[in-house]
Amino acid sequence: MTTVFDYIRWRGDLSFEQSSLCEIDALIFCELSYIFFDGIVPENIEDGTITLKEAAETFFERNAGKDIITLGELVPREIVDLLRLAATSVRFSDVEIGNFVNVIDDETVEQFSAVSFYPDDRIFVTYRGTDDSIAGWREDFRMAFLTPVPAQRHAEEYLAKSAENFDGRIVIGGHSKGGNLALWAALNASDEIAERTDQIYNFDGPGFLENVWESENYTRIADKITTVIPSGSVVGLLLKYDANYKVTKSTAKSYLHQHDALTWIVEGRNFVCDADVLPDVKRANEMVGKWIYAMDPEDRRNFVEGFFDILCSTNAKTVTELAENRTAVLKAFSTIDPETKAALMTGVKFFLGEGKSSVSEAIRSLFRKKSEEEEEPASPPKKEEPQKQVRKVPAKKCRRKRKAKMRKHIKK
Repeated sequence: MTTVFDYIRWRGDLSFEQSSLCEIDALIFCELSYIFFDGIVPENIEDGTITLKEAAETFFERNAGKDIITLGELVPREIVDLLRLAATSVRFSDVEIGNFVNVIDDETVEQFSAVSFYPDDRIFVTYRGTDDSIAGWREDFRMAFLTPVPAQRHAEEYLAKSAENFDGRIVIGGHSKGGNLALWAALNASDEIAERTDQIYNFDGPGFLENVWESENYTRIADKITTVIPSGSVVGLLLKYDANYKVTKSTAKSYLHQHDALTWIVEGRNFVCDADVLPDVKRANEMVGKWIYAMDPEDRRNFVEGFFDILCSTNAKTVTELAENRTAVLKAFSTIDPETKAALMTGVKFFLGEGKSSVSEAIRSLFRKKSEEEEEPASPPKKEEPQKQVRKVPAKKCRRKRKAKMRKHIKK
């Protein structure tokens, strides 16, 4: 089964001038937004750009000596392999990158990160999905009772600023929460930005609390949206989602792991698609939806805040830290106060209102290995891939202005 890694090996010798951007390229850029580009990619448009090759060289230099480079407990490690492979290809190595933003704020409960790529004469605005931070996961859960959350506001502002400083055509995308942010930014953009937008990519991103799919804002961009979810999607069908989606196959056997877009099967320039989401996955998602909307907003708020107050009482900042200190997590749950316990029990009561056995079966189905879905695992990145000698990118070079072909679009 072929994945994005095989795609790069197949198309990697063709520049974007020779072969235009496709949905597989879009996913690759969205996955690369998970890389820790802090201090590597310039933060402001005025500071110019660097190439993907230069960014990769600095990133691997910083992580030299590590046996395994991780991006957090829940972010696929293979994204690092994707960076290495893409940065050594003709297609991606000279792509310019800039305007990197990374915000994690425990007080305002926000996790937001975005970066802009320039694969051709367009700007590709990409939003990162949920990272390893507790703040990020708390913000995600707040989407069940709050609109907009801080990251959605930030996504809208980021797109507006990017468009203000770049007069070319625009592409927008993201994976998981990043897909939600891409849609939110596009839906709330000005008419001028909407007109300049060529495509919006949403890769298994959740929907919204309210139904935005019948609004005028949606109508003006509907034909520009490409939504792709795996057949075992447990994220893309949450809340009120756009029914116009494509369903792709995955090499992952458990439904939960199919959220990892690096497991999605591709053929040529497109994903290999099924007819629809698997029935038991759809039932499980519908059950979660009923659970959310069965509670009034205040009950939802109390449930989410109570749960994350417990996690934050451990002083952990990331999911990785929680996983490394499970004793503290268990202790926190064993000593919760009556008010918090009541809020959690209200949520559990609504959930079990669907029937205890059906809920248990639905949850198990998300992790079960289905015999009819057994596939050969995707081939891992080849170990013999040529690796460039790592070198340090001079600070002056990191802050140079982008290529002449890009300067013509930058507003002075």
